[in-house]
Amino acid sequence: TTTMKADDDMTDLTDDFSGSRSDGIRDGAHPQKGGTSLLRQILQAMNPAVCLAPCGNPLADEDEAIDYDATVIPIIKELKSAKTRTLALQKLFKLTDKESQQHRVPVVCSASFNVIEALLRCIAPDAPANDRRQALLILNNLCIPHENKRHLLLGEARDPLLTRILLIFERRLAEAHIAAACLYNLSFLEETKTMLISYQPQGINRTESIRSSYSFQSPTSQESSLLRIVEDMVVYFSPYMSKSYQKKISTVEGATIRWAMALMRNLVTVHENAAIVASTTKFPALASQYLQESTRNMELWTIDSLEDSSLLFLLMLIQSGDDSVKAIDTQELRAALQKVSKLPGIHGVRASVILERLDEVAEKENNWAEVLAEARGTTVNKAAAMMQLAASKDEFSEAEFDGRSGLASF
Repeated sequence: TTTMKADDDMTDLTDDFSGSRSDGIRDGAHPQKGGTSLLRQILQAMNPAVCLAPCGNPLADEDEAIDYDATVIPIIKELKSAKTRTLALQKLFKLTDKESQQHRVPVVCSASFNVIEALLRCIAPDAPANDRRQALLILNNLCIPHENKRHLLLGEARDPLLTRILLIFERRLAEAHIAAACLYNLSFLEETKTMLISYQPQGINRTESIRSSYSFQSPTSQESSLLRIVEDMVVYFSPYMSKSYQKKISTVEGATIRWAMALMRNLVTVHENAAIVASTTKFPALASQYLQESTRNMELWTIDSLEDSSLLFLLMLIQSGDDSVKAIDTQELRAALQKVSKLPGIHGVRASVILERLDEVAEKENNWAEVLAEARGTTVNKAAAMMQLAASKDEFSEAEFDGRSGLASF
């Protein structure tokens, strides 16, 4: 297992929705030089025309205003050369890091240059590992603004970008955790969640490795879809997650799983996606496994932690319909939820809510089975009744209730 050191340069690995604030004095409220009295300064600052005036971009500093064409175009040219690429990546990272957030949208959405195309060459599987890592860190920062999400997922950059990210997953490269964080940040764009879960990358053909254990369902009927590639990677890395819990260490594989589960948590907020994931993937079982095996203290179950994302992921699944609830209801899941439900705070509450929903659907199934047995005038045991219920699901959906007997007429 590769131990992952604390990445101080991996800034903004969560989607940034925090509002901006102004730390400076607004224009017009600065103390006047010369013999201006204090009273005059106070009255001037209280002037509604000054107080209500827009303060502009609080992150922008007039002294730091730059000409993007003159700054970025030379960097892009340097990215094309192996000799100057590393230094150029450092310049671009500095230009778009957390302290320079105001530059992220102009750098991506400019009509004068294409910085994403230049970065994609640096994250190719055959690129130097250090350059690939630095380029992915830059890309992750650029995926945070909403405007950039739209530009990247709804524009021409979508196919080459998603394909390169999925190639990193497919080849299990050491930078997979940063690539997963990039995809996670992009997944906040609501109108692209259905597209993402069924996306078929270009140039990745995995049809020969299709496993018979999969139950495929449209639109994720191919092994090479984004959903299947991410699932396969998480399954492959899961043993490393178990070891990291036991040894209480952080690993690259564990970080990859963390961001992949956060990605899935975002995608299943769409009910149709949740139904597919619940009934055709191993993610529910994996989420249950991570909750059961976790040995971390509760204070570490923070937003976007693996435990928090796994629990929210399951919470989203149970809201997508009874079929999803029945698909994920296993003894292993119930055992994991029972463990978490005893914990204090919001996590215990969420686990209890999921358990109640599982019990509710299970009880409903039992009641329908009894109704079916009685309506047909048979005395069958519960197991047989459940089998009949499953076989006659369409019949139930078309049945009408007889008001005299209170039973369904078939």
